[in-house]
Amino acid sequence: MRQALATATRLLLLADVFLSLEGWAHDEQNSGIHFKHSVTTEKKPWTSKKFLNDPADFQFAIVSDRTGRPREGIFPKAVDKLNELRPEFVITVGDMIKGGAGNRDVAKLKGQWKEFNSFIKGFDMPFFYLPGNHDLGNEVADQIWDELYGVRYYSFIYKNVLFLCLNTQGGPGSKPALLQDEQINWALAELNKNAKVRWTLVFMHQPLWLMEEGILIHKQGKKELRKTNTGWPKIAKALKGRKHSVFAGHVHHYGKYLRNGTSFYTLGTTGGGSKLRGLAFGEFDHGTWVTMTDQGPRMANLLVEGILPDDVTTESHQVFWRSLLFKEYFEKGTSLNGKTLTLPLRNSFAFDIKGKLSWNLAPNSNWTINPAQTEIVLQTEEEKTLRFTIHRAKPDKKLRKAPLPKLDIRFNAEGKKLDLGMLLEIALER
Repeated sequence: MRQALATATRLLLLADVFLSLEGWAHDEQNSGIHFKHSVTTEKKPWTSKKFLNDPADFQFAIVSDRTGRPREGIFPKAVDKLNELRPEFVITVGDMIKGGAGNRDVAKLKGQWKEFNSFIKGFDMPFFYLPGNHDLGNEVADQIWDELYGVRYYSFIYKNVLFLCLNTQGGPGSKPALLQDEQINWALAELNKNAKVRWTLVFMHQPLWLMEEGILIHKQGKKELRKTNTGWPKIAKALKGRKHSVFAGHVHHYGKYLRNGTSFYTLGTTGGGSKLRGLAFGEFDHGTWVTMTDQGPRMANLLVEGILPDDVTTESHQVFWRSLLFKEYFEKGTSLNGKTLTLPLRNSFAFDIKGKLSWNLAPNSNWTINPAQTEIVLQTEEEKTLRFTIHRAKPDKKLRKAPLPKLDIRFNAEGKKLDLGMLLEIALER
């Protein structure tokens, strides 16, 4: 009897295991071996879409012009934030240093590259260089580039996608934009040699297709359509019929263009000169996030200020702002004239913070509060108490319904570790 029960139990266990394995196999077949679950019901608490985990897909980031009246601090901030997104690599569309056509000072140029490369060392992944007109401004700058980076144009293949990196500064100096015959012949050979790649991505600094079509220039009250023979049409012709996309910088304005039956882009800035007038003008600091698929690149432009690290707000932030309350609570009908407000402060951060507190009064208010404004510095863990005295002039029926004063509180710290602003109301029962 016992043996029969044991045999039955073993059979039930084997059946359970078999059914479980069948369930796992079903999941593996539909979603890949990386997905397993505990749900045994027919209905599942998730949708039936396939995971976007094609091993042929990959992600990379593009940074744009840093120079042309650079704004300090933007590019290194972009480096830190892109690191958090973990692209497989980063590529630029040029204009990395101030350089320029008139700068032949070797020490100054090398110093600018040293500064820029100190930012690049911050990337956790490979960074691909591409020259702009500020980087290759003259024969001296050209030689320094060659010493540092070997070649001015090149290609590489990553996961069967061809990256064609062109040098639009083919002639001596920075103007006009030009692809010399040697580079054109090389590019045509690269395209022919890699005809079977699934996509071709072309990177250049100056948007050669726009220069060929003509750029409208306002000069001495007159409009002039300035066209440049760059050599680009020969490469554009070779690109027709193959899947491709083109990226450029230089103009400091983001724009999407449809050319050659596909998408061409000019990128905005990553710290370069810009009026920052917003999306309609294509004027913003960004990094471009590209997910490469068999259907082509899927793009998202990420504002540098819109990429936030995981510690953008910490427990210390929460403790600090929640502590900003007056000790006093006044019951309804209490006369506030002559009352004192007490505001305890404690720096909960691991760094010093500075504060500016000022009272906002309604127009023609008959309230006065002393002090009307105060500034304070708090070292880490330091505690201080601020006191304010409320006074009111003779009651005026016209001002009886005027709002009570509010305390405008601003605290910040070096490096923008803290940037807090809020209005604190007097706690009076309503």
